[in-house]
Amino acid sequence: MNIKRLLVLALAALLCLMVPAAFAEKTITMAMVSAWDTLMPFDTTSSYSDLVMDLLFDKLVYLKADSTYTWRLATGIDVNEDSTVLTVHLNENAKWHDGVPLTADDVVFTCKLYAAPSAATARTNQCNEFAGFGESDDSLQVTALDEHTVQFTLKESTNLDFLLFTKFRDIYILPKHLLGDIPYDKIREADYWKAPVGSGPAVYSSEISGERIEFTANKDYFLKTPDWDRFVVRVVPTANLLAGLMNGEIDCLAGNVASLQLSDWDMAKAQPNLTCISAESVGYQYMAINTSRDYLPPKVRQAINKAINRDLFVQGLFQGEAVAAYGPISPMSAYYNPEIEEPYDPEGAKALLAEAGWDGSHVLVMSVPTGNAPREQSAVIIQQNLADVGIKTTIESADFATHLNRVRAGDYDLGFIGSSGSPDPSECVINFNPDHLNNFSQLSDWTVFNTGAKGQHAFTFEDRKACYDEYQKVLREQVPFCFTYFNNILYAYNNRVTGITDVQDYTQLNRDVWNWSVTE
Repeated sequence: MNIKRLLVLALAALLCLMVPAAFAEKTITMAMVSAWDTLMPFDTTSSYSDLVMDLLFDKLVYLKADSTYTWRLATGIDVNEDSTVLTVHLNENAKWHDGVPLTADDVVFTCKLYAAPSAATARTNQCNEFAGFGESDDSLQVTALDEHTVQFTLKESTNLDFLLFTKFRDIYILPKHLLGDIPYDKIREADYWKAPVGSGPAVYSSEISGERIEFTANKDYFLKTPDWDRFVVRVVPTANLLAGLMNGEIDCLAGNVASLQLSDWDMAKAQPNLTCISAESVGYQYMAINTSRDYLPPKVRQAINKAINRDLFVQGLFQGEAVAAYGPISPMSAYYNPEIEEPYDPEGAKALLAEAGWDGSHVLVMSVPTGNAPREQSAVIIQQNLADVGIKTTIESADFATHLNRVRAGDYDLGFIGSSGSPDPSECVINFNPDHLNNFSQLSDWTVFNTGAKGQHAFTFEDRKACYDEYQKVLREQVPFCFTYFNNILYAYNNRVTGITDVQDYTQLNRDVWNWSVTE
């Protein structure tokens, strides 16, 4: 190489070093502990996937953990006198990543896709309160009144909070102009999913399945221009989260789907470059019981519930950074019924097992997903609790997607799952619908679902409280799930990222990343 060429390269290198930091690409890297399972928002019930969806797509409202909400795609919602018609007004500045305006037609298309019998989507029941649901592919009574106004007609009077926090929460609006000509039953085959176009704050760039997904900033985002250039979501085991934060490989945690393990908490708080937040959460963990097994009748399930020492979770596993769970409704909620609390009672468990004729010959299969260390550790604790009362178990571990498919298929006895929860007490009710995809406990009895569903049509707090008090009692009697704990979110982020607030809201599948900033 000649001298002139060397001088040119040296000058180029020097100029690169002299580029002001302001011109460097601003990247935020967020960690979660398990991978997304799809980029199709109608075909998942995973909070890991919802994190990705919330970056890429938009929802009508931004839900908060304190049971309030603010606007996202919607700018207002009108409800008629008998709560049977909702009129939603859309932000007129919203547009897709390809520049096409987002309109009421996109909302109508999305809802009809979610509900279409021929599509058979995982989240079809997000639309089951609307008139026309399930009758045909286009029968859903959701109508575009004009370009920015959508009207939803309900089957019957329905509580607005119930609709927002349990139905609209999981409806991510999709582009009709890119998907609308494809038959509903062929929608999964579209090339669109290779690089989906959304309207959210982040634009899809690339992914390595199971490892990472990358986005660029939507500089035309209608709510606010993000003050970052790239957003990377990485899958990082719980045990490696703190190291990643300390060495700068990751900037922040995903919160409800990535929380520091307690053993790292004191060290994290000692790091001068990190901000650490312990946030109470409505998110909970539970162990589903396969009720279709003839050797797991109600008395055996009740015995299992009595045998669980929840104090070992709260004081041992989390050293006080958690709350015992006896049902899906947090003790922080005004809807909580303290009568359902089930004290640790191994002798009572043994008595119930004897009444049920339990002979100890069965070895129960505990299906446990990998990636969430506290959940894995809680499975070991419960395994010992059950052994103490004469119930033998074996743990079968798998990645979350494999585990979820196994539990949905009923190929298990005891299955460990979590939920981001909700400020609205109706959040978990759908899991007890025998016809729903998330009927993890394989219930054929409609009692739990029907009892809980009454609350969605009650309007005063007193009437709703009565409904959900009874629902919690029925859950305790039938025990399709053993609820274990509400764990605090042990959250941390690098101080170079600003604008992160309201970590509790992450449990509602919302992250206002458009308000985040990053310095290099």
